[in-house]
Amino acid sequence: MEAVEVVAIMILIVAIAVLVYYYLLNSPATMDKLRSYVPTSADAHMDEVLSNSSDYSDLSKDKPSEKGDSVGKRIKVKLSDIDMSALNTDAFSNKIDAFLDAKSEELIKDWSLATTEDVEDLQTKFSQTTANVDSLEKDFNEFKKSSEEFQKLTEEKLNDLDKRIESLENN
Repeated sequence: MEAVEVVAIMILIVAIAVLVYYYLLNSPATMDKLRSYVPTSADAHMDEVLSNSSDYSDLSKDKPSEKGDSVGKRIKVKLSDIDMSALNTDAFSNKIDAFLDAKSEELIKDWSLATTEDVEDLQTKFSQTTANVDSLEKDFNEFKKSSEEFQKLTEEKLNDLDKRIESLENN
């Protein structure tokens, strides 16, 4: 897989993520449902962890060998209690944009990407090259024509010399 294909796939993934974000943003029922599943940050309940106190009475602290409880029930946490107001994809998008802006030169060099300046330079070099090739072709055609004329003149002179030599030999 070439670098261009990887970049195209990454762009498609980002575009799909943006579309899903705007869909969720414009449908409040779906957004409320999503907020009940997704935590806003990793340290949403860090206060309870650090102080070793928990408001979750349905978490099992008994032995895991109880037959009626599943593993899911023993580690269940109600995600609807977690505050979703800090979920901000705009900030995340801005961080990605800042990262790409900061690392764009490095990415271009690492992936051997071409910029518009590179393409313009190549077009200029191509134009100069085609002009030079046209000029060389014209010069070659002129040389070829003059070479043919020179060849004819040389043949005529050689024939004339042959005739003179023959005439001298016959005398």
